[in-house]
Amino acid sequence: MAIREGVWDCPACGRKGNRGPEKYCGGCGSPRGADVKFYLPEEAPEVTDAEALKKAQAGADWMCPYCGADNPVANGFCSGCGAPRDGAKTREVVDRPLVEPPAAPAPQPLVAPGKGRWGKRLGLGCLGLLAIVALLIFLARPKADTLTVTGHHWVRTATVEVQKPVTEQAWEGEVPAGARILSSSREIHHVDHIQTGTRTRTRTVTEKVQTGTQKVKTGHRDLGNGYFQDVFEDRPVYQNRSHPESYQEPIYRDQPVYRKRIRYEIEKWVKDREAKAEGGDLNPAWPGTGLSAKQREADRKEVYEVLFKDSKGKPAHYSAPDEQAWRRLEEGRGYKGKVKSDGEVVEVKEGG
Repeated sequence: MAIREGVWDCPACGRKGNRGPEKYCGGCGSPRGADVKFYLPEEAPEVTDAEALKKAQAGADWMCPYCGADNPVANGFCSGCGAPRDGAKTREVVDRPLVEPPAAPAPQPLVAPGKGRWGKRLGLGCLGLLAIVALLIFLARPKADTLTVTGHHWVRTATVEVQKPVTEQAWEGEVPAGARILSSSREIHHVDHIQTGTRTRTRTVTEKVQTGTQKVKTGHRDLGNGYFQDVFEDRPVYQNRSHPESYQEPIYRDQPVYRKRIRYEIEKWVKDREAKAEGGDLNPAWPGTGLSAKQREADRKEVYEVLFKDSKGKPAHYSAPDEQAWRRLEEGRGYKGKVKSDGEVVEVKEGG
């Protein structure tokens, strides 16, 4: 594996790119020091000199605990102060991964000659359309106004149901109690898909197959002495290979399942009519239903509407949530509210 020479920056004078193995700054002569970190320049050449390779492979430098000077692994005593190596700390040997290159910018769509102007016009047209839509939404939103009550209107309805015989159908076993059977017939209830066998089919299958390995540089090992060693790992190499494959495809047939369909008659309550009463006063009443035999009142509905005019005299209307809220809005009195462009009042402040 290739050995490359690193560099370091002087913390004393700021000189950058001192040669890794040098123990003193080439600018100010300051010692390298224990806090200095080595780094590997891009495209650093491979070391080929035998003597330099021997130094690189000898091991990490050690730091004198007395004067802080860096010393080669071969030194038994500090070259700065002469202190013995005993108890000295050795620089760390660290693996550093390769820096990933920045992602390539996304490709820009190609524009055919002469089309750019139309593309710009289309973009401006879209912006204009969005502006129109935004303006319509703005204009359609409810606007605050002063409203005066001009009248009231109410509608009350009651649904009348009648009990009478109706004809219906159901599957055997699902006919309701009390029904009178009119007729029956044998009909298809559902269809079962029954497997009757298989047939041989062929398809093409593509698989990823490992065909070997390749050495890939994954980073650099800081040897702790100013040199770096390339780090590689074996990675598998794959290839897509296709081959025919036989398989058994099931064969089905449709099997209709018959059941008895029953036609019957049964007494049921069904809607007969709707009675309605309305007025413009404050005395709402329920309509008379005039129930006869086998009739009943099913449900009731009530609508309470307040009539207004806005500050410009235009009519407006408000659907009150209940009778009490409807009665509280007094005729001739002014209120603050919000009105939509079609005259519908969506909010009334009774304290207005």
